[in-house]
Amino acid sequence: MLGLALPPQATQVGLAVDIAAFAMHGGELRVLLVQRGELPHARDWALPGGFVQPGEELHEAALRELRTETTVQLEPRHLEQFYTFGEVGRDPRGRIVSVAHLAVLPHGTVSVSGGGHTLGAEWLSAHHPPRLAFDHQTILTRALLRLQLRLEYANLALEFLPDTFTLPELQTVYEAILNRQLDKRNFRKRLLAQGILTPSGERRSGVGRPAQLYRRAKNVRVAAL
Repeated sequence: MLGLALPPQATQVGLAVDIAAFAMHGGELRVLLVQRGELPHARDWALPGGFVQPGEELHEAALRELRTETTVQLEPRHLEQFYTFGEVGRDPRGRIVSVAHLAVLPHGTVSVSGGGHTLGAEWLSAHHPPRLAFDHQTILTRALLRLQLRLEYANLALEFLPDTFTLPELQTVYEAILNRQLDKRNFRKRLLAQGILTPSGERRSGVGRPAQLYRRAKNVRVAAL
């Protein structure tokens, strides 16, 4: 079967990826942002991202841009495509469609620096970020909504924690993502009833009675899309 040639008036479209990468720092949900070093939007904060190379899979492009622009070399504990942004005029360089990815980086991922053409990289507040370049505030807002939705029918909160954790630490993750407080008793009762946690057999010493440590139950994974 012969391929169809593009008509002369066909729009030339660039394909890009943008990554909303999240982690917990000091009980707060943070997003990884870079300070752009090139026009357009030079010196503005933005999500890591860039153009997809020929023959490159989308998730490969997302990982490459994340590592190149932020020097983060750790493999995300979770990476998914969550929306495609293709509004006319979203990028002054031309018609560019971006496939946005949501990433959760391993617990303890703190130290970052800018790489490639960026001036710097920092973990900043996910709910109260600085002014962002392009339509990246819209992308971040939708990423947060996706993250909150995944709390309701998946086990994504567990990806923000180390292998063992306390129930208060898990509740902190939920509250940070939802940006609101939860009732401690109801939260504990609901989580334990779901069967996604199992006691580790260890306790963490601190102020007061040592806290029971939990881990994810066997065969519990992030739910499929």
